[in-house]
Amino acid sequence: MIKITVDRFPTLLFVFALMLSGCSDYTSPEYFLEEYTHRLSRVTGINIPEPGIAIPKLPPLRQRAYPAPDIRIKALEALDLLKCPALSQAVAYRNSSLGKQMLPSQHYFYEKTLLSLIPQCIGFLGQTGENREVIAKLQEIFIEKQAMFPAIEWNLVFANTEFSKQLNSQGRLLSTDDQANFQGTREALNYLTRLLPDQLLEPPYTSTDLERHLQQVAANRYLGELIYTVALLSQTLNHAANILQLRLGKGPVCPTVDPGEEERLHNVFRLFYREKIQPYLARVDQQGIIIRNDFKRLLSLLPAAPQDEIQRYLSLITQASNINSPWYQLEQGIKHHTTIWAEFLDQCGKAPALQIN
Repeated sequence: MIKITVDRFPTLLFVFALMLSGCSDYTSPEYFLEEYTHRLSRVTGINIPEPGIAIPKLPPLRQRAYPAPDIRIKALEALDLLKCPALSQAVAYRNSSLGKQMLPSQHYFYEKTLLSLIPQCIGFLGQTGENREVIAKLQEIFIEKQAMFPAIEWNLVFANTEFSKQLNSQGRLLSTDDQANFQGTREALNYLTRLLPDQLLEPPYTSTDLERHLQQVAANRYLGELIYTVALLSQTLNHAANILQLRLGKGPVCPTVDPGEEERLHNVFRLFYREKIQPYLARVDQQGIIIRNDFKRLLSLLPAAPQDEIQRYLSLITQASNINSPWYQLEQGIKHHTTIWAEFLDQCGKAPALQIN
């Protein structure tokens, strides 16, 4: 039997204990964010509760969806549309059992198709000089359909299950290598931004291609994980700053009766913040700016939110100027964290090591 002496092999014993506990991924954000504040607390002897964490919650479907009743379907059925077979077939499908169970994405394409087929039918009927009553009713229905279509576009994005999944982190942080999910989410957002103004209903803007992009949205939870990560980063930086601030309040670290404390604190800063958290934070911030701009471009093509709750939620996840948003809170957390560490490093003559930017 090999006996390991704790005093001689503390690091080895610590690693062994982590392996036994199943925690062996030292490069994961979960590990280095938690360990950062744990090490600071251990070095300073200060143990305080973590600050609160505020994560925007997606409102329920009833608050984020527009009611979109079918307008004049019966009126369309009653019209003599035999001379416009494409429009007649579309109306018949909408009243079938499958048509009555359309998903928001399918409803979007159906309504967009009607906005194309109705003018075609009006134009065709107008060539004969007959059916004036039918033409007048079709024109009336077309105007009503146009007026309700922005609600259909809104529901395409916010009344489906794909985006509700995408915006739910399930308590997971972004991985240190999430480029595929980042690019996939960007691709889906930009596809929708190009789709909404398109009127041709031709490839790549087809129902099948839209479903493929929506499946991509549902397949990962990048946006939700991004928002959760930003909130947790803010909490971690504030927690670390609060610990160090309390330590500095007890007296200067440099000079001190314990020269080793300064070295241990600087090692925590270097090993956990500068080498792990800072690169992760920079990437999260950079991706956040890009994805928020993509999301805001998409929102600019949609009508105003149906209720205040969803409008507040969208402001929180897209607007860094909103003082309650995770983005604003992270910016303040970075400033707080930077200020406190600068005071310590300046005391100890290590200010150039800060490298916060």
